[in-house]
Amino acid sequence: MNQYGRRAQQHWQEFRPGRIAEIDDPEAFFTELGIDVQDEVRSRWAAERVTAPAVAGESYLERAGRLQQLRHEAEAQVLRELMLLPAEDDVDLADDPHLTEAEVAEEQWREQHLQDLLAGRSRPGDFSAAERERLRAGAPARLLELSGLSDEALGRQGLL
Repeated sequence: MNQYGRRAQQHWQEFRPGRIAEIDDPEAFFTELGIDVQDEVRSRWAAERVTAPAVAGESYLERAGRLQQLRHEAEAQVLRELMLLPAEDDVDLADDPHLTEAEVAEEQWREQHLQDLLAGRSRPGDFSAAERERLRAGAPARLLELSGLSDEALGRQGLL
């Protein structure tokens, strides 16, 4: 099983344990899912590299960094689509009668920005310290790691 299969299995064990129980052969399932994710990441990254325009005056290191960013964006998109499924008990926030409109709006703001971080459309440094704390509030440790909002990741960026 590759890294993607292991990550998917860990994610599903935490957020979708009932779904894992329905799978006849979890080892084979996550091995195959890992291969599918890996192939899709490679395919999307290759397509992005081919279509990415050259930047005039760009150094080798700048180009390598830009291409690496394209890879991270492709990977984040594929992970979100194929692997990081919502929790089994995830429900539409607007249907919860116990939440105020302000609480629903806050959760929707947090969800949208966390998705943007996972997809590589934004970075933790794009947010103020107060906004980073809002994003971190109540988020599971795994999500903080994946989005770059963990203490360690923010410390490396000088944002904590």
